[in-house]
Amino acid sequence: MGYIHTALKSAGFHHVIQVDTPALGLDSEGLRKLLADFEPDLVGVSTTTPGLPGAIEACEAAKSTGAKVILGGPHTEVYAHENLVHESIDYVGVGEGVTIMPELAEAMERGEEPEGIRGLVTRKHDGGAAPMVNLEEVGWPERAGLPMDRYYSIMAPRPFATMISSRGCPFKCSFCFKQAVDKKSMYRSPEDVVGEMTELKERWGVKEIMFYDDVFTLHRGRVREICGLIGETGLKVRWEAPTRVDLVPEPLLEAMAGAGCVRLRFGIEHGDSEILERMRKESDIQKIEKAVTSAHEAGIKGFGYFIVGWLGETREQFRRTVDLACRLPLDYASFYTATPLPGTPLHTESVAAGQIPPDYWDRFSCGASSTRGSGTWCRTRRSAPSGRTAPSSCAAPWSSRCCRTWR
Repeated sequence: MGYIHTALKSAGFHHVIQVDTPALGLDSEGLRKLLADFEPDLVGVSTTTPGLPGAIEACEAAKSTGAKVILGGPHTEVYAHENLVHESIDYVGVGEGVTIMPELAEAMERGEEPEGIRGLVTRKHDGGAAPMVNLEEVGWPERAGLPMDRYYSIMAPRPFATMISSRGCPFKCSFCFKQAVDKKSMYRSPEDVVGEMTELKERWGVKEIMFYDDVFTLHRGRVREICGLIGETGLKVRWEAPTRVDLVPEPLLEAMAGAGCVRLRFGIEHGDSEILERMRKESDIQKIEKAVTSAHEAGIKGFGYFIVGWLGETREQFRRTVDLACRLPLDYASFYTATPLPGTPLHTESVAAGQIPPDYWDRFSCGASSTRGSGTWCRTRRSAPSGRTAPSSCAAPWSSRCCRTWR
């Protein structure tokens, strides 16, 4: 979300406000009132497929103010045109929001129909998917106006913040939905990464940073450079990151621990070898045990993600997962129920096994209820040189936690 804010400012939309609805205690009615006071021309909502009901509720709140509404996020990678059955949605964004949103805002300001914008889907036009851009070229995400003192993690001291240092994942786990932007990897330079980390500490007083990369250690040479630069600059801040058990050699773990890494989040997923193979994890129990143990010995805490209720999973296989979680030197473990998201191999297998109807997500997408769930909302508006009110534009947020507005 902050990156879209930055992209809009670069395009000339300078009056920007970001509103985090949960942090500020706003419900959908509170959002509606906020938007009504602001009188936006364009509002953007981001969603995953399971979160669609709440996103539709946000779209309806935005539409009630007379604004144009664009829906984006992972959900629209699979279902684009389907979302346009909802009268509260005018446009759908597919792919990179940092390019879609400024172009849409500019088209609205010129009074033009937004046809031909790559990644924008309307009832008359399909712009395909907007390709990934290097976030380093966009600039650091804007955080001004966000309640930075309210963000927290049960594992981290406050103030706390998140960062993205790389994007994309080449692996093909069968439960993971792959967006168009995942088809290639993007890495920010060590200098840019450490620069933003430094700003978070010095400007915002952040004590711990959580990296939200897909796989932080995918480019191990870059991670070593980041760790070296942290040491050279004397930066003292705690941080954590997500990784895979096959991408953390012991020398790298030692370098990360020395540079302030206090926690690694491992996608372990399961304790049964057969299900790990069906998940296409490209890992095994031995690799899992070695990675988590090595991190522990290096002084890095372990957080394990697990998935239970896999297609055809037996009680014994479930028990192996629980046993593995208890046996490993983990400080935290999180268990999720297997969900056959649209566009994933698990979805295809679940349909073939008769566990869900082929059109389950289609019907969900076209007829989702708007009675529950949370969404993220944003808007922008800028003043035109003539003094007239220029069109608002809005960024599609990256999580259901945040809502952002510009004017």
